[in-house]
Amino acid sequence: MDHQAIETDVVVVGYGSAGAAAAITANDHGARVLVLEKMPAGGGNSRLSAAMLISATGPGAVQHVDALCFGKTNRKVIEAYVDGCMKIKDWIREMGGDTVIYQNPVVTYPTSGFPCWPNVPGWEHTELLRVAGGAGDELPAMPLWRLLTHNVERRGIKVMTGTPARNLVTNQKGEVVGVVAEGKQGEISIQAQKAVILTCGGFEYNEEMKDAFLPLTPIYAIGNPGNTGDGIAMALEVGAALWHMNAFHGWFVFKASEYEAAFTIRFHTPGFIYVDKDGRRFANEMGSEVHEVSKMVMSFMPHRPNHPHLPAYAIFSDTTRRKGPLSGIVSGANDYKWSLDNSKEVAKGWITMGRTTGELARRISVNEENLTKTVARYNEYCKMGRDIEFDRSRETLEPVEGAPVYAIEIWPGVGTTSGGPRWDREARVVNRQGKPIPRLYAAGGVSSMWGFLTLSGGGLSDAIVFGRIAGQNAAAEERWM
Repeated sequence: MDHQAIETDVVVVGYGSAGAAAAITANDHGARVLVLEKMPAGGGNSRLSAAMLISATGPGAVQHVDALCFGKTNRKVIEAYVDGCMKIKDWIREMGGDTVIYQNPVVTYPTSGFPCWPNVPGWEHTELLRVAGGAGDELPAMPLWRLLTHNVERRGIKVMTGTPARNLVTNQKGEVVGVVAEGKQGEISIQAQKAVILTCGGFEYNEEMKDAFLPLTPIYAIGNPGNTGDGIAMALEVGAALWHMNAFHGWFVFKASEYEAAFTIRFHTPGFIYVDKDGRRFANEMGSEVHEVSKMVMSFMPHRPNHPHLPAYAIFSDTTRRKGPLSGIVSGANDYKWSLDNSKEVAKGWITMGRTTGELARRISVNEENLTKTVARYNEYCKMGRDIEFDRSRETLEPVEGAPVYAIEIWPGVGTTSGGPRWDREARVVNRQGKPIPRLYAAGGVSSMWGFLTLSGGGLSDAIVFGRIAGQNAAAEERWM
């Protein structure tokens, strides 16, 4: 195997939105930049996302973000984030793009709108955007990703795909001065004269890390299979502190055995309920922001035998089945096109059909008496206009009635983990004593600022805002030799 040596100013490890923003910004501030990407192509989770961005319209957004982080994120970091969000529209325009106010074109029932957290102070100082220019049925993230890659390419920034970083290199002063990567022809030693920026995704596909840090198990990933916690491991080796390791956002998902990634499940009309393995409802199905739905199964109800038993099931009517694809609102990593009326998935056995609720219960091995009573009780609530058990809002009480009736098995799913190396408002990775590790920066999924709840669009905005901050500060470093 050959050994290759490369020298540059800034090495960016990971080519998603954070990596692209960091590379563009470092280049524009005079640095020579090299981007390493583990997978055959860039994009990461950014390319699979709903591509929503947060634009802060006033400093009151700090209060909103601070409340959603539940005190888990330093106030100065939040202030830097909101300041960056106030500039995000201008930066998109500088890149040659434009933004439009986000409108959900698919889900129409009342809890699908923005703001996501209207009862949390400061929401009125935020707005939800998308980059304009989507075409046909392409992935919603493509306009943003096209814009970013175009700007990387026209600057001549070198991107090495299929080249995973393995280790960070430090000198006797403890400065991060390079990266060892695995190239197609062998090991590559890359000297970074100014800095290294970690932008290489979270740990959604690292089963050991998920078991150690996330509060649910099993929890299936939906996104980029390259997200195996590599950046976290490298940062720990040079003494980085960690933060937000138990935080994540995700959906309920369906896991088909023939696909590595799970499929997100979300309905186009509210004619459905969630039940656990015992056939009982366990939550207000409309009571959570979309990114936090899978946390419903963390509820412990002492008046019942235990917490919700998994797998859970979504139970829905034929009317709901015909309203639109259960998977497709948020793109996943699988190369599969879900049918518009879910008929193909019924034929595949992914969705189970029963002529009656009792027959459906037998087919999914759920207690028949419990499920029959649960559905009947919910339908009665719909007639009453009041959900006595879980206080689901009146306007979302759409019955599950008629024949046939359907079920799909659902599990907790993770879109992006938040935890990773802790960093400060300058995107500098810090050690366990809170001191910056010289010449090491981080942004994006490798370590998010979101400490508890993740605002819709918040993760992608986080990647761009702190990718830009990291790129600018990395370029400003003095060359070490």
